Amino acid sequence: MTNKKKNLLSLYVHWPYCESKCPYCDFNSHVTEDVDKDAWIKSYTNQLYEYKSLLDKFDVKFDNLSTIFFGGGTPSLMPVEILDHILNISSKIFKFKDDIEISLEANPSSYEREKFKYMHKLGINRISIGVQSLNDKNLQFLGRKHNYRDAETAIDLATNTFNNVSIDLIYALYEQNIDDWQNELQSVLNKFNINHLSAYQLTIEKGTRFFKDFKKGLLKTVDNDLAAEFFTRTKTILNEHNFQRYEISNFAKEKFESEHNLNYWNSENWIGIGPGAYGRMWYSNQDNKRVEIKNYKNPKTWLNKNYQNSEFENINIFNQYESDIDTLIMGLRLRKGIEIEKLNNKSIIQETKFKELEKEKLIIIDNDKIKINDDHLIKLDSILSYIIN
Repeated sequence: MTNKKKNLLSLYVHWPYCESKCPYCDFNSHVTEDVDKDAWIKSYTNQLYEYKSLLDKFDVKFDNLSTIFFGGGTPSLMPVEILDHILNISSKIFKFKDDIEISLEANPSSYEREKFKYMHKLGINRISIGVQSLNDKNLQFLGRKHNYRDAETAIDLATNTFNNVSIDLIYALYEQNIDDWQNELQSVLNKFNINHLSAYQLTIEKGTRFFKDFKKGLLKTVDNDLAAEFFTRTKTILNEHNFQRYEISNFAKEKFESEHNLNYWNSENWIGIGPGAYGRMWYSNQDNKRVEIKNYKNPKTWLNKNYQNSEFENINIFNQYESDIDTLIMGLRLRKGIEIEKLNNKSIIQETKFKELEKEKLIIIDNDKIKINDDHLIKLDSILSYIIN
């Protein structure tokens, strides 16, 4: 990578437990079980210190922590003692930037809502609520434990507690009426002072219950033309409410983009602690190679490996080709695209195919950046498969 690095460092904290497993979810999440708080605190702490050693070993350049993201699973179910300790110890080890963004994912359950004000006092300054829908029938289909009243209560409490609130919504469900979806989206935007919205079309992921049902013919999905119409209406409505799309599925008001996720998509440095979490960093002394650190995925295995001394499942150093591919794939997710200068070797892109898509205006080169035409960003996977050498 070139001198376009910004010396940013993010921390991702994975909490693997949920009240139940949603049928569409392929994340590393497990149904809640008894938790030994002291063991989790010690294991998280050991990992943070081990990461500090690795940052020194690989001579990673960074200026204090710029973002922290508690994801899952359902991190709002994390005992507050663990949450508090992670914030304190990470501040001690890495120091915080003055304007650090600290995000936490939550669900609309009453138990989690009760903790919002306490989380704010601990230093959480951005909350992301897994609403998914404000339609009870769709919530039941998606396996969610809350209803639309729970969701409205959670959003209202969050916007009165935090200055930076995001919600997740899932749309384009089979038999979902597109006008109903439009009204649902309009209602959220008119009623609540949210700053960020992640809108995901329902996808069928391997390893989920929905995937098994789909294979058995028990579950259907919308056709491509209807999915495109859902997407177009979604983008239009959000734009009308001053939400601009800055990534494939993410929309934000001005200056409310997720800084943490931008660090991922811009291929900066981040570290990841907890079961299944991983980190990627730039190895400063090795021709700008990328280092990937993976954690053991199973929560019990992860605890056993990290309780006494921190142990990662794998540390892999990408070669320059792998680093460029990773940088390209992540960067083209962004509406603004990727700076050409970030690629060490431009030959990873097949020039003939690239020029073909450029002629068709699917790909644009603008101000030394490569980006996907906004109208075609949803086709990113197929475009990448076509142009990568």
